[in-house]
Order: sequence, then C-alpha cells, then structure tokens
Amino acid sequence: MGEVGSGKTRLTGKLLEEAVSTGLQGITVLDMAPEATTLKGIPVGGTLQGATNPKVRHLKSKDIKTPRLSARDADELFEYADHNRRMVEENLDEFMRKPTGILFVNDVSIYLQRGEINRLWRVFEAAETVVANGYYGERLKADHETGLSSRERTLMEELASRMDRVIRLRPLRLSPILSGLEKGVSA
Repeated sequence: MGEVGSGKTRLTGKLLEEAVSTGLQGITVLDMAPEATTLKGIPVGGTLQGATNPKVRHLKSKDIKTPRLSARDADELFEYADHNRRMVEENLDEFMRKPTGILFVNDVSIYLQRGEINRLWRVFEAAETVVANGYYGERLKADHETGLSSRERTLMEELASRMDRVIRLRPLRLSPILSGLEKGVSA
C-alpha cells in the first residue's frame, strides 16, 4: 500500500513474475486498475506486468474510471465509483466460480471506494495466497467532499489489518548517486 507513484504495481508485478518463473500453478490476477494515464499532472493506473503470461488467468476490470481525478462534481464521482464497483464485482464473481490457489490483485482500493470489504474478503479467503496492492496516500484525497477518500482509506486500513504482511511504500525518489534504484520500501 502506498501513495501514487510509490511502485506498488511495479513491486506486485515483480512478485507475479517470480511466482510464474518458479513454476507455481493456479495463479489468477484480478486487475482493478484504470489504464495508465496522467490526469491533472498525476500518473495513475496501469496494468499489472506479467498478467498477460499464458500461465496466468487474467481478469481485467473493463473501463475503470478515475473518480477523484475525472469527476466534475459529487454526483459524477459516485457514478464513476459505482461503475467501477460493478465492473470489479463481475470479476470477483468470475473468480469465485473457479477460484485458484494464488491470487494477485492490482489496485484493490478502487473497489473499496464503494465496494464491500466482506465480499472482497470472501474472495481472498477462497485463495491460499493473496498478494494485493492499493492506494493509501494523500495526493488523491480531494473527493468533492463526499467522504469517498475517507471510506477508501478506512477500508484499506481494515484490509491491511486482516493481512499477514503489509508493505508500506513511500513515493520513489531517485538521487543522482542511486540513479535507477528504488528507495523507500519498508515493511
């Protein structure tokens, strides 16, 4: 979990590639992220790398919106967040029809903006191992005073409290000496 640009999707992708390269079977990716883009100067979204491997079952939510960055008002924000919830729930249902032992989830916080944590948790419990990432920061807190950001943050904290291990990432900062190296990973 971490701020926009902290490397959540990149780290999750590396863990997915490692799982595939070690020969693990029965891997599903639930990709809840919007397509990679930059809105209001903030890079957001992006598909999980490695998810297109033929050994991985990939359930990509369709047409995911960026509610806080795209909505013009509170009504549109809720419309976008509810749209995202419905798109994600189609894939949650698909996973439950045929669960696998390993589940990777990209951008779980999108669902938590309007979705139900207990429904999500039942999906997590259907797998033996879950690796999930989600937004937990301050840059995207402007939500037309709807409380959506606060709800998302609270449910991310609740989800983290249920997980065995949580890695909190800080935004990546590259120094001239460490050019190309990621910094700020803490457990």
